Amino acid sequence: MRGWAAVTCLALALIAGRSEAADTRLADMVLGEVGASPVMLSDVTLARALGLFGLEPSSGPITDEQLARYLDAQLAVRGATQLALEVAASDIDRAWARAGGPGLAARLEAAAIDPAWAQRLLEADLRVERFVDLRFREFAFVTEFDVDEALGPGPHGDAARGRARERLRADMVARAYAGWQADARQRTPIRQIPGIGGPWPAPFSLDRP
Repeated sequence: MRGWAAVTCLALALIAGRSEAADTRLADMVLGEVGASPVMLSDVTLARALGLFGLEPSSGPITDEQLARYLDAQLAVRGATQLALEVAASDIDRAWARAGGPGLAARLEAAAIDPAWAQRLLEADLRVERFVDLRFREFAFVTEFDVDEALGPGPHGDAARGRARERLRADMVARAYAGWQADARQRTPIRQIPGIGGPWPAPFSLDRP
């Protein structure tokens, strides 16, 4: 229990640094930890609102499944950090523009969210993409025999073969990544706070009025 008390104190300090504006909508709580790093309800809420780490944008309560997906993604963030993978500022700028740019900034301001916090999450998501590319996608090789077997007998055009090749490659990447995550969970302490389960009301929303 002392460990969780220390995590909670640290989390509260992190929240205070995320926004200069005091806002009761930022009621927050520790949901879990990856290694020694706390995972906050607000972290998962903002990542989901931005559609990051494989989370679908939504304004409803945060579910256990969404928390589990976020926790797993943090393993890849740690992996990218260990490999010292960098993300170019221009890539972050493009991700910011795709996420909404000035419109997103206005929505963040309305929710009393520091845009720098959102940009850090965007950068972390890009790091995960680079990590998956370098560790798994570049080593996913699909042969013509694999394509033939997937399509079955009969003539198949280049477009159909191309779609089958990409589907097979995506499946290979997904399996390799899932295997790595399973191993990473054994190496890195990752857990949800004991005795607390979802769903949890989102502390804020970026939905447009």
